[in-house]
Amino acid sequence: MSGSLTRHPSAPGHATLGGMSSRPPGNPLKTLPQREVTPELRRRTARTFWLILLAFVTGIGMMVAALAWQGRGASDYARSVRDAVVAGKPSPNASYSVGCGSVKAGPLPRGVTSCEVRVDGGQVGVHLVFEGGREVILNR
Repeated sequence: MSGSLTRHPSAPGHATLGGMSSRPPGNPLKTLPQREVTPELRRRTARTFWLILLAFVTGIGMMVAALAWQGRGASDYARSVRDAVVAGKPSPNASYSVGCGSVKAGPLPRGVTSCEVRVDGGQVGVHLVFEGGREVILNR
């Protein structure tokens, strides 16, 4: 290889090294023929877009519904525990805390990791802790 710079006659002002072009290769996609977008292709693309968007919105809606359903079941359980404690007429002078299992027999609702009844001056509150650390306090 000679290593000397020469001007290529077909590219004015463009230097070459040893006869090889220093210009980067052209975009190979520009050499391909343009694809015609037909109305059928446009309809299929639009349909695919709307189906993906619908699936995404449906998935979000299902997650919200599942969380609401879980919260509703836990809330109903907390109300029934609170009503059982209130039915026992706690003293206005008493303040204590006890697990929900000692008030109402049975398993905790799905997704609830702990449940505690707090009585403070005759006021009853139920404290639920869900998986993931979310807490709900139901007071009367």
